[in-house]
Order: sequence, then C-alpha cells, then structure tokens
Amino acid sequence: MSLVSRRWHLRFTALVVASSGLGGLVVGCGSGDTSRSVQAESCTAPGVTSAEVKAGLLYSDSGPGASPVHGFRSGVQARFELANAEGGVNGRKLTYAWRDDATDPSVNLIGARQLVENEEVFGVMEGLQAGSGSAQYLDEKGIPVTGFAGEAAWSEHQNMFSWHYYSSEKGASTVWGDFVRSRGGARAAMVNMALSDASRKYREEIVDSLRASGISVDMEYEVTAGTTSFDALARQMKAARIDTIAGVIFPDVLAKLIPAVRAANVDLKAVIAPTGYDPALLLQLGPALAGLVVYINFVPFEANTPAHTRLLNAMTAYATENQTPAQEGTVFGWLSADMFIRGLQEAGPCPTRQGFIDSLRKVRSYDGGGLLLKPVDFATNIGQLSDCYAFVQVSDDGSQFVPLQPIPYCGKPVA
Repeated sequence: MSLVSRRWHLRFTALVVASSGLGGLVVGCGSGDTSRSVQAESCTAPGVTSAEVKAGLLYSDSGPGASPVHGFRSGVQARFELANAEGGVNGRKLTYAWRDDATDPSVNLIGARQLVENEEVFGVMEGLQAGSGSAQYLDEKGIPVTGFAGEAAWSEHQNMFSWHYYSSEKGASTVWGDFVRSRGGARAAMVNMALSDASRKYREEIVDSLRASGISVDMEYEVTAGTTSFDALARQMKAARIDTIAGVIFPDVLAKLIPAVRAANVDLKAVIAPTGYDPALLLQLGPALAGLVVYINFVPFEANTPAHTRLLNAMTAYATENQTPAQEGTVFGWLSADMFIRGLQEAGPCPTRQGFIDSLRKVRSYDGGGLLLKPVDFATNIGQLSDCYAFVQVSDDGSQFVPLQPIPYCGKPVA
C-alpha cells in the first residue's frame, strides 16, 4: 500500500485511548488558600476544577472518513496549548482525552459514552462523518459539542455548534453549480466513493446545486482506487460528452481518474472536490491532480494573513509531529478547539455545560480569529447550509494551490 493510501484510508482499526498529557496549573480566584478552595468547591460541573477544564475529542482517526481530517487532532492540540501559554481560560489549563470513532456511528456513540461517563469531560469536540451516532445521547446529557458539521444531525441539536454546515435538511445551495457554470461546464458526471449516509446526502445536494444552475447530471459512478477501471470510465465520459466531474471523492482516486480522462481527450471544464487541500498531497500526486479545484470553508493559507501566521506558529511550537500544517484538517481541528475556548470564555469564571451552550448560542459574530470567510452568527446559523466557499486550484505543474477569485464565492439557496 502506498504512502498516500495509508494516509487517506485505514490507518488504525482499534479505538485509541489517550490524553493530551498536559499538566495541571493551579490558579485561584482571589488571594489565599481559602479563595482557591471556595472556587474549587463552587464550580462543580464535570471536567471543571480550580486548575483545569477537561474536554473530549471524538473524531475519525481511522476508517474511510479519516482522510479529510488528517491533522485534526494536531490542530486541536496546537490551539489548546496556545491558550494555555496565554494563561488558559479564567486561569484554568485546558486538557483533553480522545477517542477514535473509526468513521462508524455506532463506535462514535461508544466513544462519546466513554468520554462523558468514564473520562468525565466537560464538553466534546467532534470531527466530520460519524457524529450522528452520538448526537442524541450528547443532547440528552446536555453536553456542549463543537466541531465540523458534516452531517444533517448537527442541524437538529441546540447543544452542537459549527462554523459551517455541509449537509442540511433545508436543501442545497447553487454555489457549486454556479461555479461550474462560470467555468463553462454544462454536462456533469458524479463520481462518488462508498462512504456514509452523510456523504450520500451531501452528494444529493451537489446534484441539486448543479441542476439548479442549468448543469445536466448525465452520469453517476461509485468508484474505488483499487478496483475501478478508470480508462473504461474515461471512455464512457468521452462518449457522453462530459465536461465536468464532481462528487464526494478523495484525491487518491482523482489522481487515477484525471490522467485517464485526459488520455481519453475528454474536454474537461471543471473538476471539483470537497477535500484535498493539503500540500503533502502535491508532493506525492501533484502532476496527476493538475487542474483539480478544491472548495474550502476558510481563508486559504495563500492569503498569508495574521490569522494564518498565528496558527502556523502554534503548530510549529506545539504540534511538531505535523510536518505539513497548512492543510484543511488542521484548520478543522483548530476551529473546533477555538469554538470550545470561546464557549468557555462566554460561560464565565464558573462554567456549566448549559451556561456554555446558552452563552455561545448568543455569539453573533464569530470569525475564528480571522480564519473564516465571513463571520458566523451562532444564534441563527444552526441548520443553515453554508453557501460560501473559497475555490483553490492545483496549478498546471501540480506544485501549488492557486486561490481563484472572488473570495468568498457565494451561491444562494436552491428553492
């Protein structure tokens, strides 16, 4: 199995139980041992002591959904450590315990129960594709959750917070179709991988978007990197006069499909994918991915803003195991942790779970420290499918990502 396949598919099959290994820093409110004792006794929420707040991290470190969140944990680690270096939250150090849900909703529920009932965490940060398994349980327990809303379940629970909704029961956005139309596309093939129910729902929204913008969806395929005949697939696309490829598809598959399509002389106008914004991929697959457009929900690293500098400096200092920090998974983890920190700040010096939920829901202009494309209103954004992205294209030589203007590129709801 190649290095890329190892990174973009199963890496582990067992649940991993670990903690961040962060030590406790005792900081009291007021002076003297009596004040510290009063604070410790009065703040009785699970996971909260006078010295620390313990969070839970639940994401897909293995399974088919692991690929888009490569770097997720290191993003959380860097954001928490930076907060600790700046004094913590109300004098409390941030720590976390984590579980791998293996991209399986049933395992996700097991991990959530372990974090809440065994680790006694205050709240949970979650990844992309299996959170539906624990959503109802965490809601019933009143556990605050921050993370990346890759499933419609995030739209159904007031305790769950995200800066971006990929999937919603409220319908699609024209953003993908409008972009393809702007590139001259007219006839699309949907190429998908066998993933979760959330991925299938997301695929339907992309189809709705394309059709709403006047793009016909003429073919649909389910593929795998190891068994699909991409040459035969490319010939079918040529015969059907396909000019656009979209779908829920990972870069290791695209690295086989795109060269086959070129060899078949398919007149491609656009190839768009929801994941793959990672410079490490270009080192391995760059020329094969030339022309691919990845859409992301944050300001591209190529903009080199102070927010990017802050993140990258923190990664260098606190997450040295990640050798390519300028990637989408890192940002997903960083923002999940940043929302968690914001919720604690809003909840005050003696936080409760319900106080966190109520206070964070009142935040009307969250911008992720400058990383988001536009501010988020947590009071109204729940369940609203996000319709603004930054589109970045792999250069012709496959060596770099090139942001496409305008940023952000926005659509409108599909009726």
